[in-house]
Amino acid sequence: MPKLRSVGELRVLVIEQDTRVLAHLRRLARQVGAPTSIVLHATARAASARTQLTTQPFDAVLLSLDSPDPLDTLAELRAREPGLPILVLCARPDDPRIAETLAAGADDYLESGIEEPALLLRTLRYAIERRHTSRHLAFLAQFDKLTGLANRDQFRDCVQMAVRRAAQALRTVAVISLDVDRFKSVNEAFGHGAGDELLVTVAYRLSACVRQGDTIARVGSDEFAILLEDVHDEFELEPLCQKLLASLSEPIFVRGEEISVSASIGVSLCRGELADVGELLRKADHAMYRAKKEGRGRVCVFTPALQAVTDDNLQLEAALRRALADETLFLCYQPKLCLQTGAVLGAEALLRWRHPRLGVLMPDRFVPLAEESGLIVPIGEWVLKRACEDLARWRALGYEDLSVAVNLSTCQFRGSDIGATVARVLEETGADPNQLVLEITESLLLDDDRHSREQLDFLKGMGVAVFLDDFGTGYSSLSYLKRFRIDGLKIDRSFVDDLPGNPDEEAITRAIIALGRALRLGVIAEGVENQDQLDLLVREGCDAVQGFLFSEPLPFDDFVAALPGGFAGGRLVAMGGDALLS
Repeated sequence: MPKLRSVGELRVLVIEQDTRVLAHLRRLARQVGAPTSIVLHATARAASARTQLTTQPFDAVLLSLDSPDPLDTLAELRAREPGLPILVLCARPDDPRIAETLAAGADDYLESGIEEPALLLRTLRYAIERRHTSRHLAFLAQFDKLTGLANRDQFRDCVQMAVRRAAQALRTVAVISLDVDRFKSVNEAFGHGAGDELLVTVAYRLSACVRQGDTIARVGSDEFAILLEDVHDEFELEPLCQKLLASLSEPIFVRGEEISVSASIGVSLCRGELADVGELLRKADHAMYRAKKEGRGRVCVFTPALQAVTDDNLQLEAALRRALADETLFLCYQPKLCLQTGAVLGAEALLRWRHPRLGVLMPDRFVPLAEESGLIVPIGEWVLKRACEDLARWRALGYEDLSVAVNLSTCQFRGSDIGATVARVLEETGADPNQLVLEITESLLLDDDRHSREQLDFLKGMGVAVFLDDFGTGYSSLSYLKRFRIDGLKIDRSFVDDLPGNPDEEAITRAIIALGRALRLGVIAEGVENQDQLDLLVREGCDAVQGFLFSEPLPFDDFVAALPGGFAGGRLVAMGGDALLS
């Protein structure tokens, strides 16, 4: 944004033919006292004024109403220098031409015969400051204050004009939606000031990648958008998108810390038709969210197939919003068995949805949608409360030692006071906190270190156990296990699937079990489906298992009915002197 020149010296261009008026103004200017001085540069012709404006800076222009064609001169000056204050010189304050010039864009008027130097200075300063304020407000209305890029409203206007031009010329317009991955973790770890510095650097790098005529905007906290005109096809965009990703993948140094970020990119195209701007932007956003789902640091172009998925998701989301009230969500329980005694330790609560049209849906079909829409928070609280109610029911039926494990999404843990929620649910249901296990992912600890530690400490203070779910698939680190109060690790089914026979998966499984034993953490393996997998886990000293070898997830009544049999459908073989269920 252009800055106001120093008011220590005001340089004023005067367009006036009357030499007596000029002499009078110069006399007044010389009488202005320190610390401000007024330097007048005079010309009698508009052509000369245009030349001077292109060769040297001025703080204001005084345009005589008696000069030739003052309205034409005013219009030309305003077009050339929209931010420059222009005052009209008049002999009398009741001159009817004053109102006409003010309506045409003049900032103020000044009587040529004034006798007070202070009045001359005040009038000039007022016009300059008012024009500066107007320019500043105009800037704020169209541009992002932090990065200097166009803001969302300005970007929409640019897209609107680009679509119209493209429709007339039968050309293609592309909109790129770009989201900085894990930006919130930077704010949490280093503070919002560091986050702002990161965004400024991101804006600079993106600007360096695009063409001179392209428009780039900051349209959200960590979201940017780019408008490209005269694009031939999506294949032309691939090199640019990869260039954008590569530029952001380079280390960024903020306050002495090296920060690595990535981005997810979505692209939508308008191929010469007069498209709706809002729809074009939404398509780019949908494509960006799909890229983020596919693993971050990726590019996705919006297609008709993605439109169909989007439409299905919108319908599914609408139905999901009614699911809690309609009581179509329910829990199933998969037992966990101890490999030393064969006893049933408890069960993991697994969410299901009885959709009125599609039948029973598994979590992978609707939980990601719930996380995107924010529905995961009320749904997650419902799961926690229902699981604790069932835990209390087990206890009332005489199964006092069973525990229940509930998965917490990152959105639940990070976006709310999960400790207070758990405490309230335990109080409402009468469930024993020592029989509640919460399963969280490693990425949660990476995203929000301080908040996570505080919440985990609070939960542990109540007696709730916490396990790291899918351990080994994310950011496994001994430092996390030392800093956070974790009770155990859960070996992901992706490792168990290839047991035995896959040397890499066997090595990872052995390492996780050994790590748990060394740190005195419990280790449970999920997804056990055959005897060979079970035998290996027993040999390596895994503490507990769950999987289809013993039972599929069961509704509450079926789970309770199977408890007396101990879920012995899969045969636990005694090995190494351990007392196992046979």
